[in-house]
Amino acid sequence: MDDVLFQYGALGVLALVCLISVRVLFERLSRNTEKALEEIKRIYVNEKARADRLEEELRKLNETMRTDYVTVLQNASQAIADANRAVGDALAAVRRES
Repeated sequence: MDDVLFQYGALGVLALVCLISVRVLFERLSRNTEKALEEIKRIYVNEKARADRLEEELRKLNETMRTDYVTVLQNASQAIADANRAVGDALAAVRRES
């Protein structure tokens, strides 16, 4: 009879050690998961800020394109038209003299 109680007592202690181990591992996993989630949140916030900054930079570049470069292109187009007119006038003058 003492052998039976000793066997169940040992089994009970083993079961208790297993339960404690599972609880410790679960708590460790929970802490690691919380740390990972905090890291993911931090990365998300940083990437969102980066995306917002890049989007603002792109908006400024587009605005620059619309204002400055369009004006420059208009002036260049006018200069080319003036040059074409001057070449045409020069050719006409050469033809008149010949």
